[in-house]
Amino acid sequence: MMLPILSVVFVLAAAEVVFRLYQRWDYGIPIRASLEQEDWNPAWSLVLDDTLGWRARAGYYDEVTETTSHGKRYPVTRSQHDYGFRMFGDLRSGKPTILVIGDSFTQASQVSDGDTYFAIIKRELNAEIFAYGAGGFGTLQEYMILDRYVDMIHPSLILWQFCLNDFINNDPALEMASSMNNNGWRRPYWVDGRIEYLLPKTWTGSLRMWAQRYSRFFHWTFSRWDRLLAMHPGKTVEDDIAKEGLSHKGFQHAMRVTGELVRKTRLRVGDVPIVAFSCWKAEPYDTAFKMISDQSDIVFFPDIAGEVRAAYERGEDVFHIDMGHWSVEGHRLAGLLISDHLRTLFPKLFQRPPASSAPSTSH
Repeated sequence: MMLPILSVVFVLAAAEVVFRLYQRWDYGIPIRASLEQEDWNPAWSLVLDDTLGWRARAGYYDEVTETTSHGKRYPVTRSQHDYGFRMFGDLRSGKPTILVIGDSFTQASQVSDGDTYFAIIKRELNAEIFAYGAGGFGTLQEYMILDRYVDMIHPSLILWQFCLNDFINNDPALEMASSMNNNGWRRPYWVDGRIEYLLPKTWTGSLRMWAQRYSRFFHWTFSRWDRLLAMHPGKTVEDDIAKEGLSHKGFQHAMRVTGELVRKTRLRVGDVPIVAFSCWKAEPYDTAFKMISDQSDIVFFPDIAGEVRAAYERGEDVFHIDMGHWSVEGHRLAGLLISDHLRTLFPKLFQRPPASSAPSTSH
């Protein structure tokens, strides 16, 4: 009677060993390394973290080839620097300093270091940029990063990249009901005024927690399954939100939570100006972002994602092949638009350079 069980255990153990040997051969990952160790995967830009859920890994470097939505292939050199920042400026330069926080759009794995939207802003405004993003981050995780580093950076300005999935990722019930914006990892949530750690899956939650700590093969399997669901989501909670809009009860709760976290951020940084934009244009998310920003004295730029989408509809190659993130051209367009807004909003902080000395933004 034990033979079938032992056979399954043997096959799974063999799969784990073979998977670790493969990763050791192809990526140089130590066989005994776990997903919680900084060096567990030199080819992966994220590492698990007890406080943040996960974070961008410091010292990451990779050279890959990416593809635009039009099928154009292009080389990408991407790196992450001190503390996992995608760009970490000079703290002593005396230039205006911008702290950029966000999720995968700010981690910007689809483009090279010098092609990110904040690299464009750096060149356009002659500013020091400190940019931190991590794929899948919600508002609480972004607040925790800001809280950790803002006193070291002393920014002149904070630029906050929003995305519609923030509302889903800020509410465990919504994230559990989503097959599009649920990476199956344990994350912190803001629940009744305190931080609570949950893994937003139903019956697989405990197994996923075990896999994250002990089994790379199972973790890889779950991750691939989640990606498949995201590519072919079927009916998901995002459909209900799009249909019901601001009247959706779960979305209303997510708005309240997001508003609390944004207000915490405003209280944390005091009078430091905060400006924000969304990377994806959709309702009711844009209206909600505008309402939340107004409540916390944040200037929300409503046009960035819309202009990128309009460029795509004109035939410009602004999206990565995943049709979610921006290509080099998309980052360039967004960076120029944000730069113009910041220069108009803060003319004393960011002066327009003479036409003869303006840096080129051509690619």
